[in-house]
Amino acid sequence: MSSLIKNKTLKSSINLILILFLCFFCNFALASEVLSDKEILDIKNEAFALYSTNNKEEALKILERIPQNRRDEDVFVIIGNICDDNGKRGEAIENYNKAAAVSEKAYKAYYNIGCILLKKKSYELAEKNFKMSIKCNKEFPYAHYNLASCYMAQENYSKAKKQLIKAISLKADDKDFYINLAYCYKMLGNQKAAEKIVNSLNQIKSAT
Repeated sequence: MSSLIKNKTLKSSINLILILFLCFFCNFALASEVLSDKEILDIKNEAFALYSTNNKEEALKILERIPQNRRDEDVFVIIGNICDDNGKRGEAIENYNKAAAVSEKAYKAYYNIGCILLKKKSYELAEKNFKMSIKCNKEFPYAHYNLASCYMAQENYSKAKKQLIKAISLKADDKDFYINLAYCYKMLGNQKAAEKIVNSLNQIKSAT
């Protein structure tokens, strides 16, 4: 009787081990989907096209097929953008930080973190990230513009003026740059310079 019980127990143990092994093997097979470089590029292109047409959730589903260790800066940035659009700012920052970790030139990632922090009025941290964005890409005008916004929020109009002038030198057709520069001149007591900028903008408006 005792021997029969032992045999049943042994069989049960073997069956359990086999089931666990099969489960592990199936999960490993699913997790180790091997994608070629071309397949990843096709996934990225399809997802970016969907994102550009505002099909964000579909884009996210497609991008999630790419394993974490195969995701580049652009993938992490787009996922971060989608998270931010959905109000998941913590997840957005996490993905932007991953973008910065895989690329030394992740200026978009630092810029987007800065924008989130600027909205939260965390000006010093936002300023730090906009400076990192500029360090990665000195020719990105909006990082200069939003760094100026941080300075203006802290009433440092002299520093803001310098960043706005730089932004205008990189992108001369954005009216917001000029409006904020005029305001800086006004707050610095240079009314003539402020009026000159405003008048030039009014002339552009009347011409169009």
